[in-house]
Amino acid sequence: MRKLRELSLLTQFGLMIVLLLIISAAALWRISGQLSETTFTGMDQAELERAIDTAEEWLTEMASGQTSRETIQRRINPELNPGELFLLILDRDARVIAFSDQGVAYFGRERLPRLVERLDHEREFRLSERDTGAWALLCGRKTDTGYYILAGRPTRDYRSVLANYRSRLVNWLIVGLLIICGVLLCLSLVSAKPLRKLKNAARAVERGETVTLDTNLPGEAGAVAMAFNSMSRQVSATIADLAREGESKRRLLEALDEGIIAVTADGELLDSNSAARRLLGEGTPAWNQVMDALRTALRDQKASHLRVNVGEDILEAVITLLPTEGTRNGAMAVIRDITEAERLERTRFEYVANISHELRTPLANMRGLSEGLRDGLVTDEQERIRYYGIIVDEVRRLSRLVNDLLELSGLQSNPAAFEMERVQPTEVLFELFDLNKKLFSDKKQALILDVPKEDLPEIISNEDRLSEVLTILLDNAHKYTPEGGQITLGAHTVISDGLETGIRFFVRDNGIGIEEEAQRHIFDRFHQADKSHASKGSGLGLSIAREILLKMHVDISLKSKLGEGSEFSFILPVP
Repeated sequence: MRKLRELSLLTQFGLMIVLLLIISAAALWRISGQLSETTFTGMDQAELERAIDTAEEWLTEMASGQTSRETIQRRINPELNPGELFLLILDRDARVIAFSDQGVAYFGRERLPRLVERLDHEREFRLSERDTGAWALLCGRKTDTGYYILAGRPTRDYRSVLANYRSRLVNWLIVGLLIICGVLLCLSLVSAKPLRKLKNAARAVERGETVTLDTNLPGEAGAVAMAFNSMSRQVSATIADLAREGESKRRLLEALDEGIIAVTADGELLDSNSAARRLLGEGTPAWNQVMDALRTALRDQKASHLRVNVGEDILEAVITLLPTEGTRNGAMAVIRDITEAERLERTRFEYVANISHELRTPLANMRGLSEGLRDGLVTDEQERIRYYGIIVDEVRRLSRLVNDLLELSGLQSNPAAFEMERVQPTEVLFELFDLNKKLFSDKKQALILDVPKEDLPEIISNEDRLSEVLTILLDNAHKYTPEGGQITLGAHTVISDGLETGIRFFVRDNGIGIEEEAQRHIFDRFHQADKSHASKGSGLGLSIAREILLKMHVDISLKSKLGEGSEFSFILPVP
């Protein structure tokens, strides 16, 4: 039935006509057989009954003496037997009185007793029998005087007529089928062209193309073409809107820094963005871990989240169920890199711990010394003066710490840039060299000034802040370079495409160096390469230096190797 519905209306109509024609022919075939048999049998039966009635009259005449057996025998063949009728007359003892030429041959010795016995019971019968491939109609009667009359004739005539009729019926059926098929073929060829156009146009619309049909098609095809053109425009507009919306969603997903992975209700991958593949790596154990968590959320119908470690990175996946109107839904995982957040959290914790330590240590020292002086435990004048000196040093240390914190907070919270001016780099470097030379010599360290013989070109900067940054870098090198070490303060011109584009300032030492892991956090607050905190630095100097340079829109860089020393440098542009 489904395949029949897929055929064209014209083909369905043609098949219905063919089916009706076949059914009609089968009915005529059946009815013709019954009608022919009934008609011819009725005619034969009437003829046989007339022959039996005539024979019965002859028997009555014979009983009254009006005729004899010999007369009856002579009258049977010319009167009752035109050629095919056979007749047999028997007396009360079933002995033959008279017979036609075919009668004796047909009834014979085997059939005759059976027919006589049947007449004894029924007195009259009509039946058809088959003899040597042909059918015959038989009639029999037993008279009131006890005589037996048997008559019959072959039925081949009506069966040959029926066979001829049915042969013609089959021929006409074949001719009718051929005519119908020819008409259907012609109609199909005429109507198939616009239908093929409609089919090809529908497939083109399915592919997202805009198709316009010729509306000058014959019959109702023109109206269908007009409706199709309107539908094609609407479908194309809808597909274009959906494509734009899908592309917008795709771009939005690709623009997200967070990774997105969505699965169907069966746990199969539905979609993912490049951030997810970049963070997890498609097909990696981390990817499979998130996929397993998504399938678990679908099975339990419960949102969840998990942490995934990918090398040194820490990822967080938040898994939620996708909303749906049905009973089943998919799930989505939002993956984000929380490595920096975790580091910042640790930094904040360490910041609070460090600042507490930096404040507590000098306060504890000052308290102990002050209580000793107050209670008169120190009686020696020289010792009291030493205690006072330590207290003053601790106060200065606290002051520096507080001032550094205030300065760093002010740099980070104040969006205004420094007042810029023309600065001569050579003068700044010589001044810093003279101020710090004695400090480095006291620790038996060599401070070297590395500048060109000619004066460096002027730069646009803030002289005080520039001196502060270089002082912080020198102080940092002084603390982490052992006795006998060498610290270099210098600046060189940066040349690009034959032009002086900037001045590169640097502070280089051959001290203890910095581990690779520590280099990533060297500019954080209170970070110190020396974890023992043996030095008296606050750990804020490099943070302040970086903030100052950020205000100038300048980056600071570090090159260091453990056990070989470090170099901090930055470039200020030449106007």
